[in-house]
Amino acid sequence: MYHGLTFRGLRPSVAGWSHGFGIKVLAGRARLNRRFLSFSLCLVLSAVLAWRSHPGFAEGVQGKPDFHDLKEYADLRGVILQMKKWSIADADFRDKHAVLLKSEFDTLTIWPPREKLPERFNPRELLDMCRNPGLGIRALHRQGITGKGVNVAIIDQPLLLEHEEYKGKIATYVPIDCEGVGPQMHGAAVSSLLVGETCGTAPGASLFFFAEPSWKRDYAPRTAALRRILAFNTGKEPTARIRVVSVSIGFNQDFQNLEEWKRTLEEARRSGLIVIHCARDIFGVGCPLYKDADDPSNFEICCFAKGRRAELPAGLLYVPIDNRTVASFAGEKEFTFGAKGGLSWGAPYLAGVIALGFQIAPDLSEEDVFRLLRGTGTPFNGGVIVNPGGFIQKIQEPGKD
Repeated sequence: MYHGLTFRGLRPSVAGWSHGFGIKVLAGRARLNRRFLSFSLCLVLSAVLAWRSHPGFAEGVQGKPDFHDLKEYADLRGVILQMKKWSIADADFRDKHAVLLKSEFDTLTIWPPREKLPERFNPRELLDMCRNPGLGIRALHRQGITGKGVNVAIIDQPLLLEHEEYKGKIATYVPIDCEGVGPQMHGAAVSSLLVGETCGTAPGASLFFFAEPSWKRDYAPRTAALRRILAFNTGKEPTARIRVVSVSIGFNQDFQNLEEWKRTLEEARRSGLIVIHCARDIFGVGCPLYKDADDPSNFEICCFAKGRRAELPAGLLYVPIDNRTVASFAGEKEFTFGAKGGLSWGAPYLAGVIALGFQIAPDLSEEDVFRLLRGTGTPFNGGVIVNPGGFIQKIQEPGKD
């Protein structure tokens, strides 16, 4: 997944690959976990190098890609192919079924003729199937538990405001130090994963979106956004406040003003505002295609950590990030499927689950939320896979114990 797409060109973004790696936050206090940091930096470096040297297909004549030699996790998004003036319309993918299931494509992808595709490969089916957030989220929605009446926020890159997946759900949009910048890939995706009508965990919530230029490698705009949220909440009753914020980035020592960002996170914690960012104890899992995404026993460690599961620390909260469909920045009706997710997708998922809890019990504290999430989760790799149904059921019980 290439999170660095901007109108300045296509580039691997540290905000996209390294968010969330290296720092753990336990009991509200940041603590460096050297083992996790070492593991994560290796993942980041290998991912960036892989993107630069092998974007999923071999280099052909005059630098143009050889799509006939397709590899896993190829970027076949139509929006990218069109920008590069590349085409896969003449490719022969008949023997590439397994590879195509581990690629990234969108509703703008122009595929080869049916006879040049694997018999069982159906991109529209995958796009539709992988909108499901999984882990029983849609069953909660059918019960009316959608996050209705709960205010949530996202701090991320500039947003395509009119996408059908979240149109009408944006309570406010505030650009900070990025006025006039067009929509970026990241904003549409994370918004759909939080409040999207078909992709989101909390489609009934109201979204306050603060756009910031993560490509500037500076935490100052993000800090300014969080301070605006704290100011908005001042003096309001809990039900009128923004209750949970999703920030799809972690702690990067190379970015400016990191310490001020950490101090502001602590202020937010003391105020009762929950901020889900990728430097918290969250990690990713994925459900293999065509298995039941509502059954936690089907989930595996996420693609980018395959083979390194044993190196992960205990106590993590695992949320789905692989094999997901998200809203695309490329148009109001466009969507993207990605076999390989990043921790960016984990933050809005978890924020939405927490919003469902606030709909049922507005007086929940952050301590309550994480105690219940851990206590109801499905054991996995020394931590737990989040169990949204169990979380809500426990909240509904007297005493929330």
